[in-house]
Amino acid sequence: MKEHPEICISKNIKETFFFTGKDFKDVNKESCNYGRYAVTSLERYKLLFNHCANKKVRGEVCVAYLFFYKESIQNIKKILSDKVKIIIVLRNPIDRAFSNYLHHVRDGCEKETFEKALSLEKERKRKKWWWGYYLIEAGMYYDQVKAYLENFSEVKIYLYDDLKKDPLSLVQDIYRFLEVNDSFTPKSLGIKYNVSGIPKNRFFYEIIFKSNPIKSVITPFIPRNLREKIIAIASQKLLKKPQMKPETREYLKELYQEDVLKLQGLIKRDLTHWLK
Repeated sequence: MKEHPEICISKNIKETFFFTGKDFKDVNKESCNYGRYAVTSLERYKLLFNHCANKKVRGEVCVAYLFFYKESIQNIKKILSDKVKIIIVLRNPIDRAFSNYLHHVRDGCEKETFEKALSLEKERKRKKWWWGYYLIEAGMYYDQVKAYLENFSEVKIYLYDDLKKDPLSLVQDIYRFLEVNDSFTPKSLGIKYNVSGIPKNRFFYEIIFKSNPIKSVITPFIPRNLREKIIAIASQKLLKKPQMKPETREYLKELYQEDVLKLQGLIKRDLTHWLK
């Protein structure tokens, strides 16, 4: 989206969390607070788009808008109206949960096994841990998606499977949905960003990805887009992705079966492969 000449994406922050209406100050300190940079004022939110004056389309990306759908929908309609275009990309909830867990491990925010983390979900929610630790609940998509379809007239739903199979076709379909030039081909299409996994060498990983004096000196001289590409490539080299235990996958299939079958009827897409 950033590369398209007619599209402008919010700058200087990966996810704003603005429309959730939350400041996440009550998050339990035992968990990592990935929302510590949440944008909470409309004035600051508008500043994220002050470079978009000559762009046809402006937008932002935040996975929390799906999970906190009740608050987000209300705030989007109140501030932007119900005429905005909504894009939702859904991943197999089982794979999504495992990837989310590996992100926490990667960032040094999870010490438990995947199975233990799943069993602790209700307790962690009761203790107000960061919502990303609700590994199972975050993948219960049916009510979330249904609410967006009921509240907005222009909602486009894709599957992560589509992205993996044919990323160019998917992104060009998004361009058509946004009514911009759909013949544009982004250069970064083949790069995998924000890869999850377990660091092969924690020392080297910390040097490259965590704040330190060397990074603070070098970073200002490297354009943001180039930094993102360097980090994406380094992630693939320094991270390893373990396999989920077969019995854990079977357990999650049973948990998600009803929601997945309801979702496939809602979005008119065959999702049975998620349960195989």
